[in-house]
Amino acid sequence: MKSHVAARAVSACIVLLVVSPGCKSGGRQFGDLPDIDGSVRRDAGPDAGPRPERMHDGGPGGYADAEPVDECMPSCGPEELCGMTGDGDGLDNDCDGMVDEDCPCTASGVTRACFRGPPDRRGVGSCADGVMTCTEFLTWSTCEGGQFPEDETCDGADNDCNGVPDDGLSECSTTLTCPGSELAAPLTTHLLRGSTIYTGAARSWAWTITCPATVDPCPAPADPTARDTTIYFVSSGSYRAQLDIVAEDGTELGCDWVVHVQGSGLRVELNWDTRGEGHGDTDVDLHLHRRTVPAGTMTGETAFFSDDDCYFANCKGSNYSTALRSRWSLLDTSDMSACEAAPHGQGEYWMDKGACYNPRLDVDVITCNPDITDPTDSSFCAPENINVDRPEPGSTYRIMVNYYSDHNYLGEGVVETHPSVSIYCGGELRGAFGLDPLVTLRNGDGYGESNDNWMVADVTFFEGECGRLECMVNPIGDIVRGAGFGPPWSL
Repeated sequence: MKSHVAARAVSACIVLLVVSPGCKSGGRQFGDLPDIDGSVRRDAGPDAGPRPERMHDGGPGGYADAEPVDECMPSCGPEELCGMTGDGDGLDNDCDGMVDEDCPCTASGVTRACFRGPPDRRGVGSCADGVMTCTEFLTWSTCEGGQFPEDETCDGADNDCNGVPDDGLSECSTTLTCPGSELAAPLTTHLLRGSTIYTGAARSWAWTITCPATVDPCPAPADPTARDTTIYFVSSGSYRAQLDIVAEDGTELGCDWVVHVQGSGLRVELNWDTRGEGHGDTDVDLHLHRRTVPAGTMTGETAFFSDDDCYFANCKGSNYSTALRSRWSLLDTSDMSACEAAPHGQGEYWMDKGACYNPRLDVDVITCNPDITDPTDSSFCAPENINVDRPEPGSTYRIMVNYYSDHNYLGEGVVETHPSVSIYCGGELRGAFGLDPLVTLRNGDGYGESNDNWMVADVTFFEGECGRLECMVNPIGDIVRGAGFGPPWSL
């Protein structure tokens, strides 16, 4: 029987306020725009206006004349490239406004970070990746969300992503210094600094965070009306931060940018729709099994619920198994920021150990209160997550979700639960499964492995171009009743 661990509660996403179309100081036109992971938001704010359709002949800001900032991301070329795996590289290599349009993808639900713009501008200034998804026709969807190069606007930001804010503008004078995209780590507190964006006196400050569709619940700033505030990020993903300011003279100012919340290596996050009070605290668990048989071998795999499987009984800071640690033989992560703020008190256990072990289960949700919106509260319904910060090239892992128990709850709808899993490699979302199509799990006659087990995907790591660690996600999708391992490993 599992011991109960405090958890946290579901809250609705913070939605941007709807305002009348118009211009703020800085000259940006407002309108509808997809968020980073595809959902539509209102009031795009500065640095998030219409995107150029084509970028040949230099495009806005003179793209063709810019020096590449990364030799692995050359400038615009004559054709689209599909990368070393043949299923795309997430770049608009021919700079026609489309990404990997000539590259087939491998399986529905697989995702990839993408950038619509000259590849050498990726990650520079205000530019930030979007996400594309493999469709049922095994073609890539459009690259949704993100921020891509556009003409410079007098707002203190590098809108054309050439490394120089407000260049080429005559008589530009602005009181704003809008940030470029920022990086943060999951399970950490991130500073939102209005004082570095606007140094003058102001009547009001208003912070808004818009979450990617994969994040549930959506966190809120600690004080959304403070000049400087903080936000605790539980889940990975690309979030939009917006700051609206009313200056002392009544002038409306605003900035809009992206905060990428990224872990290292492999990170898997699990949500389900029957967490918490009111649903009998339905208990669904995340598992990660390492491959122990050689590639090409079809039989002889060890079972889940063993020390080849990272799960609630052996992989938390509070109960870490020496046998698991020995069998996996992975290097620990000395940077304690990767785990020291883990929810439900688990961060304290990692701090006592002096390292973030690999693999590790940072959150195991059993009981929680959906009415709690503070992600630092011990009753918050956080997503479960498993991490391997330093996967080795050639390693393969299988992700499984187990419907552990409904705690004999007799309330309506608890017999079924609907989990969703997000898979991140090197901080990039590489697969989102369980929502489209919906996955349904049913409880069995007891606890644990006798109930439904959803075999989600196999993830294999390899060394990509320029020595970068890459991964391939192979969806499985089987639901197995009982302790079966599922189909043979993806090869």
